[in-house]
Amino acid sequence: MKQTRAGTEKLLALHEDEVKKLTAEYRQRQELYNQGLISRAELNQTERARAAAMIRMDEDKRWIAETDIAITEASMRDVLVGLPAMAPGGYSESGTLIRFNGTASWSLADAAKIEKFFSQAFGHVLPITAFGQTPTHDRLRFDHRNAMDVALHPDSNEGRSLLSYLRQAGVPFIAFRSAVPGAATGAHIHIGSPSVRAVAGADSQGVCCKR
Repeated sequence: MKQTRAGTEKLLALHEDEVKKLTAEYRQRQELYNQGLISRAELNQTERARAAAMIRMDEDKRWIAETDIAITEASMRDVLVGLPAMAPGGYSESGTLIRFNGTASWSLADAAKIEKFFSQAFGHVLPITAFGQTPTHDRLRFDHRNAMDVALHPDSNEGRSLLSYLRQAGVPFIAFRSAVPGAATGAHIHIGSPSVRAVAGADSQGVCCKR
């Protein structure tokens, strides 16, 4: 997976360069259009190409973030398996993890409420990197069907606000500060029911979180 991530980083660099070039080209053509030297159709063609390049760039960034998060969870597997069970409503915090065993009935259908809270509080969308089961979780044999991952560091202002909201709402979560103390890569908030078994058909147990 790390090799695949490295390949995606190279692809991201190419797509970022492509976006820069198309952005410059679009601005030039916009000037030409304003001067009446090219048609609206020619300007729109460049605009569509730029939009498509931006989508490719954003997809690369999302995939890298999702992979970093999955690698963090995989590297913490043994730690998570060894954690003691938590009582309903229990909360614990360590240098690498923050856990809350919320008692609210949770499903992905409730995600819209969390997204609404976040967008109203911070003026932009909640940075969800994984919503339910993804190919990355399949490869790691994690059961992520009733959970979502958010690319926020739990100690950031936005992360702390989100965790406070989740606790008040009784929504279970586990927040990863990082797999390695001092490293921010892979830091995220896993929202929803903890995953304690592999997806169907897996030949080994996968653990994302443990209650």
